[in-house]
Amino acid sequence: MSNDYIFGVTIYKGGLFLLEIFDCTYTSLEEFCLARDTIRENLQKICPKHSIQLFVAVNEAVNNAFLHGINDNKGTQVTINMLKDNDELRIAVSHNGEGFIPQYTDCSTLDQVYSESGRGIDIIKHYVDSLEYSVCGREVIMRKKLN
Repeated sequence: MSNDYIFGVTIYKGGLFLLEIFDCTYTSLEEFCLARDTIRENLQKICPKHSIQLFVAVNEAVNNAFLHGINDNKGTQVTINMLKDNDELRIAVSHNGEGFIPQYTDCSTLDQVYSESGRGIDIIKHYVDSLEYSVCGREVIMRKKLN
C-alpha cells in the first residue's frame, strides 16, 4: 500500500488537550476496504458514543468519491482527514478527481429507499450535525458535536 498515515496523533500544549488528528490517503476502493477496520477503531477511540454512525458516514463519503468522483481514473486519490478539537469532530473526505454538484434526492419513496444508489448524501446528513461541500465538489466536510 502506498498510504500516508497519521493515526491518533494527540497534540498537547501546557498540559491542555488541543486536538487529535487522523489522516490517510487511498488510491483505490480496494485499498480503502483493507483499512476500514483501522478507521473504525480510530473513530471508536476519538468518538466512542457516535463511532458507528460516523463510520457509516465516512464509508458513504469515500464510496461516493471513488464511484462518482474518480470513476476508476488512474492517479487519483481519496484522503480522509479527521480532526477532533475539544467538543467537535471534523471529518473531510476529498479527492483529486472530478467534482460533483450535490442534488436533492427524495428518499421517501419505496423505490428510492430500496435503490442501490442515490441515498449516500441523505445517509450522511442523518448522522452528522452539518455537511458542507467545497473545492468544486471534490471535498465533503462533515461535523459532529461530541457533547
